[in-house]
Amino acid sequence: MKTRKVDFIRMDGRPNDKSSGYFEIKDPSVVALPEGGYEMYASLGTSVTQEWVIGRFRAQTPDGPWQELPHAELEGVEGGEVCAPAVVLAEKDGAPEWKMYVQTTCFSENGVIALATSRDGRHFTGAEKPAMAVADLPEGDWPVVGLYDVAISDLSVNGRERECMAFSGYRSIGCGDVYLSFRDKGAKDEAWSTPVLALKQEDVPFHNRPGAENFEWGLEGAKVVQLADDAFLMIGVCFLDRGNEERGTRQRVFLAGAAQPGGPYVPMETPIAPTAYPEGTGENGHPDTIDLGQTLGILYQERAGEGQPWHLRYTEASKDELALKIRTALAAARKQAPSRSGGTPPAP
Repeated sequence: MKTRKVDFIRMDGRPNDKSSGYFEIKDPSVVALPEGGYEMYASLGTSVTQEWVIGRFRAQTPDGPWQELPHAELEGVEGGEVCAPAVVLAEKDGAPEWKMYVQTTCFSENGVIALATSRDGRHFTGAEKPAMAVADLPEGDWPVVGLYDVAISDLSVNGRERECMAFSGYRSIGCGDVYLSFRDKGAKDEAWSTPVLALKQEDVPFHNRPGAENFEWGLEGAKVVQLADDAFLMIGVCFLDRGNEERGTRQRVFLAGAAQPGGPYVPMETPIAPTAYPEGTGENGHPDTIDLGQTLGILYQERAGEGQPWHLRYTEASKDELALKIRTALAAARKQAPSRSGGTPPAP
């Protein structure tokens, strides 16, 4: 895929650099605005101190340039790493309502997916209960000790408009698998279905193995995108099964496909090669997608190796070509392993 670096303009008009403060950017979530253009929320901060705020930006096209806006302000959401937001815009009582789903921590146990709402897209108030917590998950092969990295997407299944929540549930800190939950769009009770384990780490052949000496991190940053009635794309983050001497170069955007939104998902590829920088060739991850009609925009984070700052890059892919890849991968998987394990499709 041909990619390009995304430019940012800070509020004082300067290009983004280390003198700007909160100069690293990652974990993008893009919202299409009714009046045209896009608003993006993202983790904005520095990896050295792991201090992050939720930045806001606006652009006419998803590849930027993105103009910085005042940071999002959250009241009633607390945790060690309140970042990596997933934001959606809807209407309630005839007025815009912004919903932010956001992790509370990723480096300690008991993280939840919090929900905060806003009327202006800047000032958010946390709900009394989290949108998803460990207690909402069914018992599985191992206990889940926390949740993080959430994404929300819209699907159309058997004539019903639905929402999908994807998130990582970790067996231990940094050792996460992908879970999915669903609900009818616009449902009054706003209840999410019991989550299903949609993709576990052992099912991704190019991902590092839990318990191995070179294990770095689990599956994260996943989102489900509908390409056709029979083609659902999971796009997320894996860590390549390489030696520890290559740390800082192993994170990748990955693709998996399914014929139904709940899976089972078949891992396919890591389609985006990291850019070669003067500092070295690093790694990429945490993508968001933008529906552009015939194509899918992909906005993702990248850095030029361990210790280098995160920035964003952009690419596009044909939705028809991605759907064909999914159908081909599913057909091959059926021939090789008819009883392949994976998530259980939810009731439509």
